[in-house]
Amino acid sequence: MFGYANEEKLRSVCATKPVVLSLYLPVPLDPAGLRGLAAEAGELMAGAAAPAGGSQRDSARVSHADREAVLGALAARGRDWLGHTVAFFASQELGLFEAMPLRYPLPARAVLACRPNLRRVLAAVQRGPDYRVAIADREHAWVLSVSGGRVETIARQVDRGPRSAGFGGWYGLQAYRIQRRITQLGRHHYHQTAAILERAAGSGGRVPLVIGGHHDSVAGLLRALPAEVRDAFAGSFHADPHTLTEAGVRELAGPVIDRWVARRERELSEEILGAGRLVALGLPACLVAVGRAAVDHLLVPDDGMIPGFACGGCGQLSAGPARCPDCGTAAPAVPDLLEEMVQRTLDDNGQVSVIRDAPFSVAAKLRFPVTADGSR
Repeated sequence: MFGYANEEKLRSVCATKPVVLSLYLPVPLDPAGLRGLAAEAGELMAGAAAPAGGSQRDSARVSHADREAVLGALAARGRDWLGHTVAFFASQELGLFEAMPLRYPLPARAVLACRPNLRRVLAAVQRGPDYRVAIADREHAWVLSVSGGRVETIARQVDRGPRSAGFGGWYGLQAYRIQRRITQLGRHHYHQTAAILERAAGSGGRVPLVIGGHHDSVAGLLRALPAEVRDAFAGSFHADPHTLTEAGVRELAGPVIDRWVARRERELSEEILGAGRLVALGLPACLVAVGRAAVDHLLVPDDGMIPGFACGGCGQLSAGPARCPDCGTAAPAVPDLLEEMVQRTLDDNGQVSVIRDAPFSVAAKLRFPVTADGSR
């Protein structure tokens, strides 16, 4: 699965001309759909061209070698990728070929440029995060780690207590004492489970937490969580813990994580929009901020491309005529200014988030205020 280590490797790839193919290809879950996949990939690659402008558009196409490398990988490994979107990055000229199944589905797209197109990879990584699931009832608890398609049990606990008075036919004071003891043991059990989650959070980094089980068990465990673990709570689902399989856990927890990611995207948009003087809104303002290395956190949409220009001398990005506004030299075309802004922001140690349904075309939280002419 694609991770940040692969991203760093691919971000170092950059050519002086558009010879890098980035292909995102959804592979159907039904093996019968593989028969038409090579033709679909071929059409996408045939439609990929260098950025508009100049004579490059007529000459820069996906090379025969890169096309054959993609089709060969599909023939050899297509069945291993059923149900996944696969990201291909190929350039025989640079000695590059990577084929990676992503953990989040993305629509088909092919781009030919000077560097790999990674904005969609970032979207897949952000929308398919690793997470933990805690399944609990009054006596049992399981803590599972979910990473991509893998589900692993990292802790298991059993707490045996006295039987419920309701099953023994006892009444009066003795029944009250037994029920009180059961309640106390249940609370102790939830606190023990919470302690396991706290240790897991401390050793494995902060990741979202989903709680599953009966309604009262979910509520009991949630009350027992320390503040730091509760901050990572993404949501819950209700199910009988004793009937759950690992596949069932992933199926029930997946939509909870999807809602959590969408909620985080909305909150991040609202936070940056409220940043006052430390916010840049719209393409012109963000281009200036990126050019001055002023961006702390860049927010870009998950789809669409904006063609533009990048100066080969100073690196200034622009959406206007193919001449650098700073040094006056001719600036070659680039297929997507958004992708270039992502790369520059990451190079400057900024953060990038890919946002769906954002109320802006592009936005940035700044390290320091920048005016329209680029001055502070």
